[in-house]
Amino acid sequence: MVTPLSADDFTAMEGQLRECLEEDRRYLRVNNVKCDAIHTAKTYEEFADRVAAAHLQPLEKEDYKNKFPRSWNQYAGRKTNED
Repeated sequence: MVTPLSADDFTAMEGQLRECLEEDRRYLRVNNVKCDAIHTAKTYEEFADRVAAAHLQPLEKEDYKNKFPRSWNQYAGRKTNED
């Protein structure tokens, strides 16, 4: 006898489908980087670095606008009351 699927079953299947799709996207992204790097990388280390960084996205112009201004040495401009 076949029992009908419940709403929880559909929710579980949908979650599994989403995980599988994300895994496929990740695989294709890494595979594309590998196919590109195998022809252009000069050393194995460069190839491995490209593959390891396959998940990174380039920065957009808006990312630079949201950056807070900071000085390199925050203590250099401060005046102390040691005098």
